Amino acid sequence: MLTKIERILKFDNRRNYKILTPCCGKLNTNGKFVNYTGFPLIYGYCHSCGKATTPPALYQDEKGEEYQWNEITNSWDKDLVIPLTPKFSKDFSSTSNNPDQRFIPESLIWKYYEMAPENNLLQYLRKTYSKEDVDRVKEDYVLGSTKNGGTIFWLINEDLQVQKNKICYYQENGKRTNRFAAPYKNEDGYYSCLFGAHLLKSIRKGTDLVILVESEKTAVVGAILLPLFTWVAFGGLNGLTEAKSACLRGHKVLLIPDISEKAVSVAYDKVTYLSSISVNAKIWDMTNGKSNDKLTEEGIYNLDLEDIFRRII
Repeated sequence: MLTKIERILKFDNRRNYKILTPCCGKLNTNGKFVNYTGFPLIYGYCHSCGKATTPPALYQDEKGEEYQWNEITNSWDKDLVIPLTPKFSKDFSSTSNNPDQRFIPESLIWKYYEMAPENNLLQYLRKTYSKEDVDRVKEDYVLGSTKNGGTIFWLINEDLQVQKNKICYYQENGKRTNRFAAPYKNEDGYYSCLFGAHLLKSIRKGTDLVILVESEKTAVVGAILLPLFTWVAFGGLNGLTEAKSACLRGHKVLLIPDISEKAVSVAYDKVTYLSSISVNAKIWDMTNGKSNDKLTEEGIYNLDLEDIFRRII
């Protein structure tokens, strides 16, 4: 039997002027959004629009274990519980709202979109999947090619502004090499967003499922094989930052980490954070609780979802 835990919401005496307000989606420069003491910065009351953003209800059982209702699985879930003293206390701000953010001209992405010959990744995809599917994902993600064979992943935000890019190099078999480039730097005003963030505008929040993976290539292959879902990537084990996560607010998200103990551990921390900013998030743990040694023995250690797809198809 679960009983509801009463949470006392008190306004913080100090205003945080650097956060992005969850209600208006603007920087809190006027200080009209007031946070609740002891909760993540996403929760508070906005004196500008009059909307309160409150933490979800929390329940406990006879043993004192705390639970929160998971709308994806329709069950009580301990992994979603938001602690009273939040682990994530950094400013919740979106880089696309950063006054220092610069944007890359859209005309540039189409220049590299038409570059011939196509990069090794696209050539590999064309050998493996249908022309129609590859043409579709090439256009959806605006995949580009450099003159020296690099694959350009453009980071386009939900407002269709090009924030940054990432250039990766692949072998003819579709496997990534260790070579990559990032021409646009943070110090020059170019900050990252989720790869595929621009595709989130066309889906219905809270109903359609967003699948969140580590690598850009995995997102592209996932979009080929399972096109009913929207695939986005955060780019590396620690790439899911507060700023990148802002566009996921209000969505149902399935986070799929790579197959390793560390990747899964980091992912569980990220789910706690995502839940604190009103993202209905869940994890697909492909390790099934196995140790790295056991995963290595089975030949699946550190594989990602795209590697699993390759074994199936």
